[in-house]
Amino acid sequence: MTGLPSVDPPQDMRVRQDEPGGLESAAGGVHRFPALDGLRGVAALAVVLTHLGFQTGVGLSGSYRGVLSRLDIGVAIFFVLSGFLLHRTQVLARMTHRPPARVGDYLWRRALRVLPAFWVVTVLALTVLPDNRDVPAAEWLWQLGLTSIYAAEHQQPGLTQMWSLCTEVTFYLALPLLGRWSLRGSADPRAVLRSQLVWCAGLTVVALAWQQAVATGLFPPYAGYWLPGHLDWFAAGMALAAVSAARSVDRTIGSARITELAGASGTCALGAVALFLLVSTPLGGRYGLVGLAPGQTAFRSVSYTVIALLLIAPAVLGPPRHRAVLESSPLQALGRVSYGLFLVHLVVIDLTFRALDIQPFSGHFLVMTAVSLSLSLVAATVSYVLVEKPALRLKNRVPWAGRSGRG
Repeated sequence: MTGLPSVDPPQDMRVRQDEPGGLESAAGGVHRFPALDGLRGVAALAVVLTHLGFQTGVGLSGSYRGVLSRLDIGVAIFFVLSGFLLHRTQVLARMTHRPPARVGDYLWRRALRVLPAFWVVTVLALTVLPDNRDVPAAEWLWQLGLTSIYAAEHQQPGLTQMWSLCTEVTFYLALPLLGRWSLRGSADPRAVLRSQLVWCAGLTVVALAWQQAVATGLFPPYAGYWLPGHLDWFAAGMALAAVSAARSVDRTIGSARITELAGASGTCALGAVALFLLVSTPLGGRYGLVGLAPGQTAFRSVSYTVIALLLIAPAVLGPPRHRAVLESSPLQALGRVSYGLFLVHLVVIDLTFRALDIQPFSGHFLVMTAVSLSLSLVAATVSYVLVEKPALRLKNRVPWAGRSGRG
């Protein structure tokens, strides 16, 4: 959902000339790709706009319903980003014969990045929104425990977007096992890259099969939110991570093909726009929260994967001039508050409808967007300053590391 894996660079970090867009530590692990912060901000904005389109009704029957409905591609971008950023450290460690990060430390940092702000917004939604005031205590546990997708009838107002966070957290938990299983064997960069691409292809097949099972009624509808149905998006990021790590270790791997692709950022952008417009037509299925035919499910999922890769690949493999827009100050600022924006925007939209006395699905898209997006950005900034940053300062204070505070 959220593309959360960015971390603050440590003091020993230096920029490597052979690592496009990445900040490399002395230990050899890439910690940040600045351009991806900007892309994370774009993805969060897309999620907000698709929800505004749906709740105002413009995304269901307006002239731009196709584009607004398909801006849910922001979730796919988040998942691909997570697969790339988190798995790359595993692949790079294997290729350079370094031990992988300790699982406990990794989970501690993930918890600090995800849970504090999530808990604050969840409590806010369950206490402030009138439709949630009679929610039973058991429902609080479903929501606060990030388990609402594992049973029917747990989609509460202001919190329906959290399904993607539940899925992403499941991926966080599964990744250490996926990394261990997929990175066995030779540590030669070329061998690791080949095996990773095979593994990612297998995960994609699993995802497409799961999607078809849900679409045909073999699994209940809410199973469509579960991790297996979205493994293709995570796998795309993992495959890109393997390519990026291999190029970092040995620049001769796929040199001509990779360089040509990464340098054609304009072509990639045009291809992403063209495919997005295509999937915005009825070929991508009906608009709104309705079921899709099996073929439409596969077409939309594969299209979103390709679009996300076309946007992300130049940002991590291309030369610096192709990252200027994503690394611009406005998009970097948006990227910093993107998690809070994702968390809080539905609460703000609900309150804005009430404050302006506008009924949902009655139009007023521009007014609702201007007011609720502005307020959401303010709330997201407050979340970043007062909740997220203070929590991340604890990332090296692992509770089980003793007084040394090593993590």
